Amino acid sequence: MQQSEKVDNSLNERRDILDLLVRLKSDGISIHEMERIGLKFQEAGRRALRPLVRELWRENSGELITKYAYILDFFDTSDWLDQLIQIALKRQDLAADGKAALMIALEGYGVDVNSPPFKHDKPSSGGTSLGQQVQGAMQLGEEGMVTFLDDFLSYPAEVQQVVIRELCHSGDDQSPRLLQAMLWHEDRDIVQSALAALGKIRDSRAAAVLQDFLADCDAELAPFAEKALRRLRFLGVVVPPPRKQLPFHTAYATPPDGDGYRSLLLSRWAGPDTVSVLYMQVHERRGVLAAWGAGDLTLDNFTAEVEGFRMQDDLIEVAPGYLLDLVRDALYWSRDLCYLPADFYMRRGIFAGEDMTPARFTEKLTDLPRGRRLSFHEGEQLAQRLFADSFFSGWFMAAQRVYDFAEEYRSGKGCEQVLERFCAELLAPEMELIRERLLVSADLMRRCGRDNLEVAKIVGLADSMVDSPLPHHLHPFLRRFALESMEIARESLERGEEPPLRAVEEL
Repeated sequence: MQQSEKVDNSLNERRDILDLLVRLKSDGISIHEMERIGLKFQEAGRRALRPLVRELWRENSGELITKYAYILDFFDTSDWLDQLIQIALKRQDLAADGKAALMIALEGYGVDVNSPPFKHDKPSSGGTSLGQQVQGAMQLGEEGMVTFLDDFLSYPAEVQQVVIRELCHSGDDQSPRLLQAMLWHEDRDIVQSALAALGKIRDSRAAAVLQDFLADCDAELAPFAEKALRRLRFLGVVVPPPRKQLPFHTAYATPPDGDGYRSLLLSRWAGPDTVSVLYMQVHERRGVLAAWGAGDLTLDNFTAEVEGFRMQDDLIEVAPGYLLDLVRDALYWSRDLCYLPADFYMRRGIFAGEDMTPARFTEKLTDLPRGRRLSFHEGEQLAQRLFADSFFSGWFMAAQRVYDFAEEYRSGKGCEQVLERFCAELLAPEMELIRERLLVSADLMRRCGRDNLEVAKIVGLADSMVDSPLPHHLHPFLRRFALESMEIARESLERGEEPPLRAVEEL
């Protein structure tokens, strides 16, 4: 893959879409900068629409709603106008400025906001009760529930308990679905409260959720689920038999990139002709960063989704068991997070029947082929081949400091010193991670049918980082890694693109 294509792929990654959303929220952003951001969203394609529309579902600021609506104009109107109308009609929590911004945007796109159903809207009082918000979220279907769950995860504990009680007494047939997502939260108080709430909903759907959870939950939670089921039986609710587990459909993964990110996609049969799907972005030390899911997709729709993701990721088809190992690894590194992405909880059922105990993947890398020690010349040749290989198309660093070094390096003065400082500052602290990343890539190549001899050489290259007598900037792979990163940054700077705002990764 050519270097310019690598930059386009990097731009299309979801974390860069989040970067663009952060820029939109900046004060005093110029029309020129808005235009540039809009073009970048357009480049990213339809996959960029989902986070943009989701922001509109939750945003209250009239100023920001106006900005988001402006960016929507860079996409085909048919892909988002209905959503914008639904937001204007169904969101009752907007203050006057937010409502006005939506009406102005719709009018600008040719919608008659002075005719029904818009003309019957009552002026917003500036807010609604929590119970109305819960009801409103469920009425908006899956997208509304995911957005609401995303907000719920950040609520204080006492507010979360109020929400769970509202769900219990709402009478809405979607309540069990939202409570089901909460059963996989890391906070056991939330889980126990959700189980108790399900035990009070006189609906077979609540009983089905409890039955399914009982088949997969930790032993310490089983008594709470059993108690809730007993209560439903006592109330006369018919408890359905455990759901039949259907096999996985397909699994895809990308190799790790130069910053330790990768994408995972898993689908599972949901019926004779439909599949459920979960897409995740994960990091080698930060765990699950983002997720998106869908249920009951037709095979044609699923193929279209995969092609959409392939526009931003080099997806490789892998065995479902291998992908489950990668998810368990991501969960292991997510242990310090207060909660996971809302879509992950909503689609957690895709792992039904599987042991998803968090576990490090690298502990499984015990049977990689190993060969003799590589000579310097062999290491240099191998490194050159690797950076032309599709499995290493994402092996470049994209931090702000890379751009700083690239500016120095392209001046042509003291290039070796720049390279030495680059390796000392950016690569030396990451040596164990880089070595591990190489081993993980070698393992994936082996699983995809690559020659064992070539895989053994990559393993040897990784092992050589442990006791190499050479300075980091003279090690064949590290040198090539640094040069590749600066070359990508140089090309980006020459096109006038701004360095990425990596601070968003800490959100």
